[in-house]
Amino acid sequence: MREVNFNTGEGVRNLKGTPDRDEQLKKACKEFEAVFTNELLKSMRRTIEKCDLFHGGQGEEIYESLLDQELSKKMAGLGPGSLANVLYQQFKRDTTDASTEDLSLRPLSDRADAPLLNPLKQGRLSSPFGWRKDPINGGDQFHHGVDLAAPEGSPVRAAMEGKVITSGFKGEYGNLVMLDHGNGLTTLYSHNEENKVKEGDWVRKGELLATVGSTGRSTGPHLHFEVKREGAHQDPLVFLKQFTGEQTALSRPSLKLDGEKE
Repeated sequence: MREVNFNTGEGVRNLKGTPDRDEQLKKACKEFEAVFTNELLKSMRRTIEKCDLFHGGQGEEIYESLLDQELSKKMAGLGPGSLANVLYQQFKRDTTDASTEDLSLRPLSDRADAPLLNPLKQGRLSSPFGWRKDPINGGDQFHHGVDLAAPEGSPVRAAMEGKVITSGFKGEYGNLVMLDHGNGLTTLYSHNEENKVKEGDWVRKGELLATVGSTGRSTGPHLHFEVKREGAHQDPLVFLKQFTGEQTALSRPSLKLDGEKE
């Protein structure tokens, strides 16, 4: 299978915490800018002459106050150079620096959330990572992931929490889902019968992504699973080697779902 490159999206390169927490931080920064702008407008009004619209009295003060509040809210967060965006980027960077011991340079198996979850509860390793004979034309070809054979319709699960950056039909890959997990790590799940997520969705580790199928360039129902770090393909079995707790055949290529020999 030919390698296909997808845009991983710079917006999730430093994935930290949950999307709810990220949205709360953005909201807090916008509210701070709105309050700051409102106070700034109040100070500016004291330096200019009064207009004739509601000259003097409580009516003028109420009108100006309401107007300034609405202007402040509308102006908050406008453009990359806004105060809200500058604060958000700084707080996010500080959080990342404080909570990361250069994790992007360490193997995933050394991290607290290692290892990756097996994307299939049951299956067999039908084709490993590396050079192999192409199953369709018989030529030598480098296999950029692993193939895990399973019955059609079997659930495909997220190996790790992340953001869906691709979900759709992609040529030889067939129906494909790609996740960005931050720190330059992405996982890919292809030949799906049906994708259950859409681009922009956030998924938790173990959440349903798709069902096993044989779409695209495929000889039968299976999951093609890839792992990339900083754009370079990695052997998924290295990331899954410490996997325990569920029946799997990832380390036993000869094991069959139906008990028969290959």
